[in-house]
Amino acid sequence: MTLERYLADLGDPSKPLKHTLLAGLSGLANEEVEAVRRVWPSIPVERRRDIIARLGALAEERVEMDFTPIFRFALKDPDPQVRAQAIAALWECEDRSLISPLLHLLKCDAVPAVRAAAAQGLGKFATMAVEGQIPASEGKRVMEALVATVRNPREAVEVRRRALEAVAVFPDALVPDLIREAYESTDPLLRRSAVYAMGRHGSPQWKPFIVKELSGPDPAMRYEAAGACGELGEEDLVVHLIPLLQDPDMEVRLNAIRALGAIGGALAKKHLHALLKSPEEAVREAAQEALEHLRAQEDPLTYKFRPL
Repeated sequence: MTLERYLADLGDPSKPLKHTLLAGLSGLANEEVEAVRRVWPSIPVERRRDIIARLGALAEERVEMDFTPIFRFALKDPDPQVRAQAIAALWECEDRSLISPLLHLLKCDAVPAVRAAAAQGLGKFATMAVEGQIPASEGKRVMEALVATVRNPREAVEVRRRALEAVAVFPDALVPDLIREAYESTDPLLRRSAVYAMGRHGSPQWKPFIVKELSGPDPAMRYEAAGACGELGEEDLVVHLIPLLQDPDMEVRLNAIRALGAIGGALAKKHLHALLKSPEEAVREAAQEALEHLRAQEDPLTYKFRPL
């Protein structure tokens, strides 16, 4: 099939988006990427949304496939849903040249959902900055933009909370103040993000707050508190997670199981093994994955090469 024919089929809503059609967008040469870019605006918006969504899912399933150039030019798509989808699809891309486009979207995009997605996308680069994987100057740009977003009272709550979650990893002295202010907010979404940020920040100073929320009335907050326990990774939190294994909310129970798998220790393993006999398939599967995660951490070589 010629490139012209391929592009015509890609943009034709009457043609199904088959795996073979989408797979053809992986690993394109520069001139092929430019050809797709030229025809992209002429593709109906619903088709563009479907293409980006399907490519994102395919990239997760097939790690050898690379649609990064497509996602990158979709960041400038006139449709906000496409822009947000493209940001999410780039979650594995660690190319620091992506920082500037994400900062631009965070600061300048007219749509809150896109700005929120950009804040989440910058969270990966915040982690890379703390780990010394990108220059300190780039990390500073990311942190300053996220802090300014959190502090902007005119910004949408969804954007502010995602910026807080992203910036929480920085060890800067002002980060605990941002987390505390959000936690003391009357907005439930900000408060949930504050608990998530406590785990991402990783300081033991947050343990009393996290433990308190494990037994709170809001299942969404209990979910975030369980995840924060897993992020902190301290064994004395296991005893506080155990009651959540009987939580009426299934998502809370599953997150508590994942947290036990992240923390480990004899007590966590005991309860995870017991859950392998649960009548609920989702619980059994989560417990099995948690135990496998622990085995991989404890003896990565043995786990990796153990016979099937």
